[in-house]
Amino acid sequence: MDTDYNHDNPLRNPQVDYERADLSARGILFFLIGLFVAGVFIELVLWGMFNFLARSEALFPSGTVSPMLSAQKRAAPETQPGWSLQNTPSVNLSVFPEPRLQTNDASAMQSFLNSEQRLLNAQPFTDSSGAVHIPISLAMKLIQERGLPTRPSAPPPELNTQTESGNPKILHEVPGPLPPGGKGADAGKKQ
Repeated sequence: MDTDYNHDNPLRNPQVDYERADLSARGILFFLIGLFVAGVFIELVLWGMFNFLARSEALFPSGTVSPMLSAQKRAAPETQPGWSLQNTPSVNLSVFPEPRLQTNDASAMQSFLNSEQRLLNAQPFTDSSGAVHIPISLAMKLIQERGLPTRPSAPPPELNTQTESGNPKILHEVPGPLPPGGKGADAGKKQ
């Protein structure tokens, strides 16, 4: 009897077989175990390094104390109003540098609103450039009386014609003054 495994077994199909040179499960298992051991080793090295650095005052001496911190310790925040409302009562707000966070945003907004109202309702004055500044109420009243300036009506049809070299008639046109009130040429004729 022939002991050749591939040729004599009638239940074995030689075309449907697996590659005998593939990786074995044993090699994959050894790789995963080595990966786990390397990960544990790296974690232990990092833990030891951080502990060494935390305890080594000789390699990394602590610097001098910040003058900001010493000024805060000297001032007594308990003498200032509102110190008991702070989460960190040891911080002195009078020594804390700018820009600070808003502590009372409602009053800050009210003071901003008051300054804007003073600016809008100021007495008329002329600045260095010659511009006249008037209160907003007077400006709105003047616009209501005079109206907003508008563009003049469309030019006459003879000026709308274009030629190949442009419109030479418009070069000789002299613009006229606007009527008072700035409502255009039609408004000046009605008055």
